[in-house]
Amino acid sequence: MDYRRNNQGAGGGGPDRNRNYGGRQHERNDRTDRGGRGGGFRRPYDRPRHDQRDREQERVQDEVNDIEKRLGGLIIRVGDKITPTLETNLNTLAGILDNDYAKHSATILKSLKACILELPMKSAIYGTLTGLLNAKNVQTGGTIVTMASDLLQESLLKYQWRNVKLLLRFFGELVNSNVILPTTLLNVMDQLLSVLEEETVLRARADCAVFCVLATLPWCAADMRDRNPHDFEKILGRVEDYMMAREDGEGVEGFEIIKVFKDSQCPYAQEESLTLLWKQIQNLQKDDWDVTILIKPSQAFDAALGMASQHELPAFTFPPHTDSVSYYAQAPLFRIFYGDDGEHTNSLPDPYSISHFIVRDNLTDVLCLFEINRKECAKYLFMVQYSYVIGTFADSALSATAAAAAAAGTAPKPEDMETDSSTGPGWAVDQLLAEVIFTEMFKLPKPEFKPVYYASLLVEVCKSFPDSFPTALAEAIKRLYDRLPSMDVECAHRFWTWFSHHLSNFGYLWNWSEWSAVLELPLDHAQCIFIRETLEKTIRLSYFERIKEALPQEFQKFMPSEAPGPTWKFESPEHPYHAMASAVLNSLRAKNSIEQIEQTLDSMKNAPRLESLTPLERDDFIRELFTECVLMLGSKSFSHVLNVIERYLMILQKMNSTPEARLHTVKIVAQFWRSNTQFLGILLDKMLNYRVVDAIAIVKWVFEPEVWQNEWHRSFVWDILKNTLNKVISRVAQVKDKLIEVRKEFESDPPTKTEEVVIAVENTLSIVTREQKEVFLTLYQRFVGVLQSRLKEIEGAGQNAEENRSWEIGLSWFLELGRRYSKEVATFSGTLEAIVFSTNNETGEGVDPRITSIFQEICRMEIGRSVEMN
Repeated sequence: MDYRRNNQGAGGGGPDRNRNYGGRQHERNDRTDRGGRGGGFRRPYDRPRHDQRDREQERVQDEVNDIEKRLGGLIIRVGDKITPTLETNLNTLAGILDNDYAKHSATILKSLKACILELPMKSAIYGTLTGLLNAKNVQTGGTIVTMASDLLQESLLKYQWRNVKLLLRFFGELVNSNVILPTTLLNVMDQLLSVLEEETVLRARADCAVFCVLATLPWCAADMRDRNPHDFEKILGRVEDYMMAREDGEGVEGFEIIKVFKDSQCPYAQEESLTLLWKQIQNLQKDDWDVTILIKPSQAFDAALGMASQHELPAFTFPPHTDSVSYYAQAPLFRIFYGDDGEHTNSLPDPYSISHFIVRDNLTDVLCLFEINRKECAKYLFMVQYSYVIGTFADSALSATAAAAAAAGTAPKPEDMETDSSTGPGWAVDQLLAEVIFTEMFKLPKPEFKPVYYASLLVEVCKSFPDSFPTALAEAIKRLYDRLPSMDVECAHRFWTWFSHHLSNFGYLWNWSEWSAVLELPLDHAQCIFIRETLEKTIRLSYFERIKEALPQEFQKFMPSEAPGPTWKFESPEHPYHAMASAVLNSLRAKNSIEQIEQTLDSMKNAPRLESLTPLERDDFIRELFTECVLMLGSKSFSHVLNVIERYLMILQKMNSTPEARLHTVKIVAQFWRSNTQFLGILLDKMLNYRVVDAIAIVKWVFEPEVWQNEWHRSFVWDILKNTLNKVISRVAQVKDKLIEVRKEFESDPPTKTEEVVIAVENTLSIVTREQKEVFLTLYQRFVGVLQSRLKEIEGAGQNAEENRSWEIGLSWFLELGRRYSKEVATFSGTLEAIVFSTNNETGEGVDPRITSIFQEICRMEIGRSVEMN
């Protein structure tokens, strides 16, 4: 049962017009096959018996479906809000399920499975419900335990770590409900921690096992400590030994380069996720394992649950490591709302309390689980606050007061509507939700989902809860804007990309005057870059004049000077080669044949006006002339330019047969579309597909002096570079998949592919892998060379490189590209070290340590890699 999608369901709308209610349809004049009775239609008692039987079966099946739908709905909705009637509701539901289990066991098990894995904030509800069912019928309880056990083993084998975490948590609630013994769950934890005994265990692999264990403890540690203290302390001891050894080593691989903010400018400690969880568990231990915000519905049924029988769990196996395995790691601690000097505020849980982990973990799970349906996601994100003890969140406290007043038939008093600290902390769910969504959006090296998901979700939450959330979101935007100077460049890129999308959904309205201080800052300041990039992206989503009208006059300095459009070099009649360019343009417009165009270009190449040029300069001129005319003719739309390129592709490919020619063509395209960077990126991508230019040419263009000196602070340059590298990597992945496919077909019986086909694909893979290596080698050679030369200029002028924006921007993008493509960098690390990062034998100079340290940290991150939860 996947209720994350909107179920339209059946019912309503009148009778089914396609259904034959009378068995057979008869025309008025149809007199065939009447059983010898003659004349007219059959009366109801004349209908064949099998038609009546079919209708009866349909009716029975409809009744069964209705019952199963109601049962599933009851299971899903129980405990949506914590109220005084929760125990009664659970007991009633357990009775209903027990009565109907024999007839509808499949539906009940399917619904429970979905709820356990998709409603993580209600683990206690379903653990208690299972306990009540087990107390009524031990076989029913055993079936549920078996189902969950099989699902845990399946999740382990498929490396579905979120499912593993949630199922262990469910087993923890089964301990509280006396369905399984504490010893049983402690044995499972011990089996998972067996990976710590492997001789060459990866840090990410060990972290994953330890996290799954620690993430279970808040729900069941108190019961396990009381009922089996020896084994419980043994588990804690194993974890503590690992955490101490982990801290004594070289630190967590790659952690320093996945922080959102620079440590020197961040007022709070950006704790690594597992280290933070361990500190939270230690603080929970000091509090005698008492989690004040978690509901404990099983305690209301101690008498009934204490009489029930317990079940055993099978042995579980932690899956072996392979190079394709992905291990879970949370993002480092990320905070938006805090007081002076990084102190936490009363509106949010203390980051070092276990409550901080619980509520953020539940919200993150909901955000990820409901990715397929943002409307349902928005609804359940706000429902999470009602899954804890009343008063935990301010909204739930106020709602409870209002509900009590309504039940008494009186209006709530103002003083009663204030959050009572004695009943709970009264945290602000809006602020917490904003922090969680931005944490996932800014997750490095990449978020779990595409950025557009987080953007569309925030729009949906704002529209669904317009009275509260937009205010918290606006405050979050302002705080993040203030911290842009210390923010990672990739996170800043995601920030302005999201912000432009968000503005487009709300009429491009924003109080720009609050940011008027930016008008006095240099144009390469982080906040100036943010505003300029936001405006450029909003122009893409709308149009130039619309954005200009929505922007205050003083902020229009960040707008492009003119609307996006082409820049044709030969447009002016005063240009000396205007006539030649017009002739070529007219020939293209007339759709002359390739031979005719080539004859025209050859005649121009030998024109007297070009006699002073060298043969190479003539080739460059003709290439520029023809390419500019092709771009001009196709400048109306993408389809126009693609049609022209496809029509004269042979000429373009012939003109770009050398590396120098391909780099020249990239420069021509960049010059032509310098006022429309969106067209520039798309056109270079298409030319890459058509093999007019290659990836190395685009990489070289990024590091040409006219680009890195003037455009490095603009995101379109890096977007083009990342898109180019993605295509190179994708090409290798496609050929690898193709090789696997043809090998399977070759090894099948009988084989459907020949050995020659396999060899051909292997040769192709060798070629594209070599090309990929050349691209990354060129990237690092050019990038390091530019950074080194820039550093010499800065230091030669007596300046501090750390305070120079061009050096800071360049080094930040060097980090981001290495982080994003760490797998490829690690694969070619030996070659890169020997060619790029080695000491120059002639001069004795080496690469600056600030550059080298980033490269080394990237290689370490890949060795101990950890990726988002599946």
